[in-house]
Amino acid sequence: MIDNSERSENRNELSQETENLAQTLADTIQEPILVLGKKFEFLNANPGLLNLFEVADKSKLREKLDTENTFFQTLKRDLEKHGRLTAQEFNSKILNTDNRKVLVNASILENSGLVLISFKVEKVGKDDKLENFNEIFSQAPAMICILRGPEHIFDRANENYFQLVGHRDIIGKTVNEALPELEGQGFFEMLDGVYNSGEAFIGNEVPVKLDAGEGKMKNSFIDFVYQPILDSTGKVNGIFVHAVDITEKVTAKLKLEQSENELRYLIDTVPAIIWITGADGQNQYLNKNWYEFTGQNYESAKNFGWLDAVHPEDRKRVEKSFLRANNERDEFYESFRLRNKEGEYRWVLDSGSPKYNSEGEFEGMIGTVIDVHDEKLKEQLIREKEHRIRSIIEEANVATALYTGKEMKIEMANDAMINLWGKDESVIGTTLHQALPELEGQPFHDLLQEVFTTGKTYWGKEDPVDLVIDNKLQTGYFNFTYKALRDENGEIYGILNMAIDVSEMVRSKELIKDSEAKYRQMADLMPEKVLNINANGKVIYFNQGWMDYTGLNKEEFENKGLDSLIHPSEREEFEKNWRHSLQTGSDFEMEVRYLNKKGKYKWHLNRAEAIFDEHGNIQIWICTATEIQKIKAEEKRKEDFLKLVSHELKTPVTSIKGYVQLLLSLLKKKEGMPLSAIPFETSLERIDQQIVRLTRLISEMLDLSRIEKNKLVLQKETFSINELVNDTIQDINYTNTNYNIILEDDYQCDIHADKDRIGQVLINLVTNAIKYSPINQDILVSVKKAGKNKVAVSVQDSGIGIDKENLKKIFKRFYRIDFKNEDTYSGFGIGLYLANEIMKRHNGKIIVESEKGKGSLFTFIVDTAVKDQNT
Repeated sequence: MIDNSERSENRNELSQETENLAQTLADTIQEPILVLGKKFEFLNANPGLLNLFEVADKSKLREKLDTENTFFQTLKRDLEKHGRLTAQEFNSKILNTDNRKVLVNASILENSGLVLISFKVEKVGKDDKLENFNEIFSQAPAMICILRGPEHIFDRANENYFQLVGHRDIIGKTVNEALPELEGQGFFEMLDGVYNSGEAFIGNEVPVKLDAGEGKMKNSFIDFVYQPILDSTGKVNGIFVHAVDITEKVTAKLKLEQSENELRYLIDTVPAIIWITGADGQNQYLNKNWYEFTGQNYESAKNFGWLDAVHPEDRKRVEKSFLRANNERDEFYESFRLRNKEGEYRWVLDSGSPKYNSEGEFEGMIGTVIDVHDEKLKEQLIREKEHRIRSIIEEANVATALYTGKEMKIEMANDAMINLWGKDESVIGTTLHQALPELEGQPFHDLLQEVFTTGKTYWGKEDPVDLVIDNKLQTGYFNFTYKALRDENGEIYGILNMAIDVSEMVRSKELIKDSEAKYRQMADLMPEKVLNINANGKVIYFNQGWMDYTGLNKEEFENKGLDSLIHPSEREEFEKNWRHSLQTGSDFEMEVRYLNKKGKYKWHLNRAEAIFDEHGNIQIWICTATEIQKIKAEEKRKEDFLKLVSHELKTPVTSIKGYVQLLLSLLKKKEGMPLSAIPFETSLERIDQQIVRLTRLISEMLDLSRIEKNKLVLQKETFSINELVNDTIQDINYTNTNYNIILEDDYQCDIHADKDRIGQVLINLVTNAIKYSPINQDILVSVKKAGKNKVAVSVQDSGIGIDKENLKKIFKRFYRIDFKNEDTYSGFGIGLYLANEIMKRHNGKIIVESEKGKGSLFTFIVDTAVKDQNT
């Protein structure tokens, strides 16, 4: 054996593969064995050897064996000389050998260089070697067999080996005969190599395909040793095969590797840098995005090498923050500059969280690095922009302020603006409503909200503003702008207000306007819509009224031109007259129709007057267009009304004249004709009816005039509505004997109203029922209770009825339902209008229910004179 320092040095040189082989030999061989390294250092021992030396663990065994330097020095010398040691007796004070003999066999394993030492215990006087070997051979947990001769004939095999090959009959057969499926898998060549060279072969995780029957192949993985067996002359006469089935282990390993590869691929495809550190904070993993971004390799980034890519000014801060988070098991969050492979530093956001295993033990940190360089630059630009804005506001020569949010908070204001307001610095931080309450009722709050909503800049020119200065409300005039300010997302966050006091200039202009004729003319002609046209006929200014009317913006109005808005039937005459005015300088006046934004033409009165300079040259045309659509409509309505009045009045007058002429002509011919033969009664009745009709028409016209002038006076009194209804029906029956007017008096009450006007409403409803019921002559009039303290009078007929379209319009002034024969249903179309107006002045109402061809039901409702206490 060797000393401790040398042993430590040697173990550092051992490969994992060698240690695994030593462990495999210790696990699979039942007889006591000791495995030494190439320099005879202790590697492993199995439990059988621990029992033989009566020690609890391998460290105790190493201590015992270290005292036997003489034996191991002899062993080392013999092995280096002969390559093996056979049945050498082990005599040692550390081993109790009473009544037994311990024999040692040792050999150096080829390829691996390991020294395998087996200890065999024999009772004194008894030879049971074969029995012990068979016992070990059969009970070994590994798959073992012995092959003899250059053909590799199976000499013996344990149960585990038979299970591997499917319990086939292999003893006495060559490997090629017994296991033909191994052809092409390299095992025959391996066996030949070991047999011919005398050197052992060790296979690790070697795949093997064996026939599983029914035409199926079984795939397995094995660790194995082909150890040459030497005869007494040192010649190879067979091969000892020791194999372990590690299929499950390899399969699990492959699955783990596949899972790790898939995870690694997934992590590498994530569009971000991912990192993992150990519990000590050192780098364990960086995905490929780190190396592609920074240009570092694995060696330069391992441990804390990744910090080298951090900007020198940020490095200490980031390192300190990361170590603190790692030591305190806390979240990590830092923004810093990271060098890319082109040598450029870009801002990144690095964030990580602690990770724990299934037992809750801290294993390190895991996190991501995201490139936020563009966002950082935007943030810096915004700060710079805000700084510039603040500088502009503070250093501006004109009054300047910044308002933020829809509530218009005063974020900044320079001294010029504060002085203009007549306030002090305490207004900064308050809202415009709080700082300048006198602006309430003025248009500026609405203008600010419009700019904040639409983003359109507002230009105020010589606008009047009422401000409280020195505790006194004063009016000033200002040129100012409201300009929307946007953030990096294009969202409006505030408004920049700049203003210049032009009060003195405006007052000067007012004085000039008062003295100059052109401004007097403009004042005289100031209309709703204004145009300024130069001497060549080009529009150089138009007011907002044109855009409001047409729905066009400034550019669209300029492109379309005024001519395109004129009604086609007036366009030619308009252009002719306008050309004449342009050439002569004479005033222009013409009524034309202009197209509005709803696609309708409306009448306008157009006027244009030229302004001349001192030489008599035209400087500018001031043009106005005043909408006269209502005037035109009123003229049309009056014209139609006069025609209607003429027609309606002419009819009864003509009828009266006809009957009078008839009677006169009959009276002149009375000779020979008795007076009874002259139709006095019939003619006079017809004359009376026409006089009543003429009187009603004149009365309606007078009532209409009174209502329009608001001079309809009500003479209110308390009377029985039931008596009024009954008397009115009797009067109507006298002149309309062909109709059957039925009265249903279900509710008796008094009302306080103008008796004649209420009677006028009832007469209008009943006569309309008679007029529009030429066939069915039954008319029902009823008086009923209509809720608390109200009475309803209804007139129902079975006449021609009213359709839905006309039902909405019948109470309009001069509205008449169109019929095929208007002479059949004559009238001004003001009866229902008057009735409705009378009811409104009594705080009542008229309700109508009707259906075309099924008659109508008109009901007026008024308050009773005495409140009903039982309702």
